[in-house]
Amino acid sequence: MTSTDHREPAGTTATRGGETASGVPAPRAAAGARVPEAGPPVRRDRLAALDGLRFLAALAVVFFHFVGQAPSTMQTIWDRPVQDVFPVAHGYFAFGRLGVELFFLISGFVICMSAWGRTPRDFFISRVTRLYPMYWAAVAITACVIFFADNPFGHPSPRVLFANLTMLQTPLGVEHLDSVYWTLWPEMCFYLTFAVVVWKGLTYQRVVIYCGLWTVAAVLAPSADIRLLTLLVNPPSAPYFIAGMAFYLMYRYRPTPLLWGIVAMSWLVALHYLLTPDGGRLNWDSWSPWRGWLVLVITVFFLLIAAVALGWTRWIRWRGLTVAGTLTFPLYLLHDAIGVNLLHRFGDRADPWVVVGATVVALVALSYVVQRFVERPVARAARRWLSSAAFSLKTPEPRR
Repeated sequence: MTSTDHREPAGTTATRGGETASGVPAPRAAAGARVPEAGPPVRRDRLAALDGLRFLAALAVVFFHFVGQAPSTMQTIWDRPVQDVFPVAHGYFAFGRLGVELFFLISGFVICMSAWGRTPRDFFISRVTRLYPMYWAAVAITACVIFFADNPFGHPSPRVLFANLTMLQTPLGVEHLDSVYWTLWPEMCFYLTFAVVVWKGLTYQRVVIYCGLWTVAAVLAPSADIRLLTLLVNPPSAPYFIAGMAFYLMYRYRPTPLLWGIVAMSWLVALHYLLTPDGGRLNWDSWSPWRGWLVLVITVFFLLIAAVALGWTRWIRWRGLTVAGTLTFPLYLLHDAIGVNLLHRFGDRADPWVVVGATVVALVALSYVVQRFVERPVARAARRWLSSAAFSLKTPEPRR
């Protein structure tokens, strides 16, 4: 789950018959328009619908951690069984954990969009400056809360802090400073592998081939018991990124049977990993909902992104959604450690819903402050510095 720049892409050259000479679906373009197939993206309005969906997904995860977690975890927070605190709402908000799947779907869409027409250097700078400034700020704030506050979950070793600053704690075999950081490794792997396609130059054919290869790898890696491949392709998460990219190709060009086939296969593989007790990321010992609800929720997620891809949400242009979208990454990174500590400290001093509501409002406000006054200026400075840096492996001139 990351901060992403998902502005509408540049248009592309229209051709007769709806396809290019190579059989690629004709890009969407205004009548008579003639613009290049790939180039620097045109800075237009963001897709407000995606921003709104990202923020709703973040709120779903937040309320899951505050209201819908496993009873044993929540009893540590509320000092009594969560079913006693939220007897009805707990079962509903437990589905908030699926907000991460919606994040991954959106990420596949927007990363493909924002990378189109960019050089590998541009793609690298974009990802680094959108990930690390906010992440480091969140790690610093979370570390202060964990090490200096009355944290109900103990105090990890400082070694954990240093490993987490790299964002490579998963392959390093180190626990996450905050449990929500687990989603960053699937995102990182997506960026690393997708960078190969960006290096070659993004085209319709190359993205489709990438989707196909990733699907095959995600299916074969667990059966082949290749730990390195499994770590890299992230089988339970892969179908959502892949479907997101296919949806973006529909948005940029037009829907085709091939793209719908990629989406359908991704949907089926996603449900397989979601419903497999030992193959996905859900703990069936602590949460065993009716399987039909899981299928329904994931299907709704796919349908929502399909609506964006088909252009049905272009009328949504409320600027408030764009602002909300910029708060998604900081809210996701900051909410767990800070929110859990606030609930643990004040949960028995007022009505639980009042405490949860006030905590969420405070976290949204904190996210805005951190994003506006920390992440944005640091990212801007880092972007300028990296843009002027030399990335060549050529030996630099010696000092004189």
